[in-house]
Amino acid sequence: MKVSRNEMITALSRAYEGAGHEIGDYEDAGQLVTWLQMAGLSGFDRISLPPRAPKGGATPRLVFENDDIAVLDAGGADVCEHGSLAAYLMHSKANKSGFAIIELANCRYPGLILRSLSMVAQLGVYISAYRKDQVGSHGASFESGATFPHYWRLDNADDRKEISIVTIICTNQPALLADAVTRQVEQPELQRFEISAARLAANYNQALEQGIEVDPDQWDALNAAAWPILVRSDTQSRSGAGPM
Repeated sequence: MKVSRNEMITALSRAYEGAGHEIGDYEDAGQLVTWLQMAGLSGFDRISLPPRAPKGGATPRLVFENDDIAVLDAGGADVCEHGSLAAYLMHSKANKSGFAIIELANCRYPGLILRSLSMVAQLGVYISAYRKDQVGSHGASFESGATFPHYWRLDNADDRKEISIVTIICTNQPALLADAVTRQVEQPELQRFEISAARLAANYNQALEQGIEVDPDQWDALNAAAWPILVRSDTQSRSGAGPM
């Protein structure tokens, strides 16, 4: 089945709200997952359906910081809860010194951070991000001003699954980023899978025009997750709903 972008964002937001996520977090979750799904990076495959409840009391903890580097511990929370914080902290540091590295540790669904990084890249900086999971090593590089990254994956499986570390490099000097990217991908013995920024943009535009392909079971799981926030219909509620 196919659904529109707005339908998917709304369904995801309600599902995350139904799971107990706070306002702002559940709205971000809808945007993050939908963006990846439309770009062809399997947003639905990166989360549990129905969504899990938020990590109780988890707040980001600044483990280390200097002018150019910061290490944040997300406490096992979803990226939708703290990913934008890491992205904009990185941007602030890069604006001051021209180069910044942010490490977001102990976060769940780290791949979803790409949409937050896209928002920062559009402000005029170069960004690369790296992480590992049970599939392999993942990387994404944004050109300055770009909406979509060049994405790559190396198939060297890691025993870590949902909890991961994301390392993000941000700079206004492309030569510095190019050097960092080169050092990260010098592993010719491993199978490499790549998707260009142009391909991701084409995927997104096609989904925008033709609808987003969704597995019916996944769609049902999203709608079921929203039940806790829906108000039961009764005579009084229907009487205030406008003309019949």
